[in-house]
Amino acid sequence: MSTLTGYRGLRRTTSREALLAAAAELMGKRGLADVSIDEIVARAGVAKGTFYNHFKDKQDIAHHIALGIRYEIRDRIGMLKLRSNDPALHLAIALSLFLSLAVESPQRARMLVTLLSDATALGAPMNARVRMTLEAGQASGRFLFPSLEAALVFVLGIVAGGVQSILERPQNTVREDLVLNLIRHALIGLGLPAAEAAQTATAGLAEISVSDAPESPIDLK
Repeated sequence: MSTLTGYRGLRRTTSREALLAAAAELMGKRGLADVSIDEIVARAGVAKGTFYNHFKDKQDIAHHIALGIRYEIRDRIGMLKLRSNDPALHLAIALSLFLSLAVESPQRARMLVTLLSDATALGAPMNARVRMTLEAGQASGRFLFPSLEAALVFVLGIVAGGVQSILERPQNTVREDLVLNLIRHALIGLGLPAAEAAQTATAGLAEISVSDAPESPIDLK
């Protein structure tokens, strides 16, 4: 097992943040199975007992990392939604951000789709906003579906399957039309006419392209 010297530079504010940053860095490079708790605490520069003050085990800290990624994207979606009151465009923006994560930050995307055990739960707090978007689309007649739960699973399935497909492709080979077609098919599945779904998918991707860029700019070209 490799060893790492203490790295206090990660300890910016709290031990918990240092542990999360260290685990995200190590797991992002090597995966959950190949990283030990000893390596995480060494990288964070904290005592091993401190780890167990905040997390139960590796799976627990990995879950919190994935949850944090999801909430980061959720908050960015919320900001972009202020530009329009169209639920279909809101959903297109959300899908654009999740799928673009796989293009721009594959390690973070891989952690997101593999570590969230309750990702499809209708009542999960992390799904509250997408659930509200689907409800708003159904109430306005924008979306047509018989089951909210089935619609949520369908949309999250597009995200998980789309992200996995992107991750399985060689880097720098993902074309923008793949992302657009995934979004378009999701919107068609929720009841939008094909032409309107294509237009809305393009508009959603354009919204994230002109918005304030995250730490790693999204570029699907």
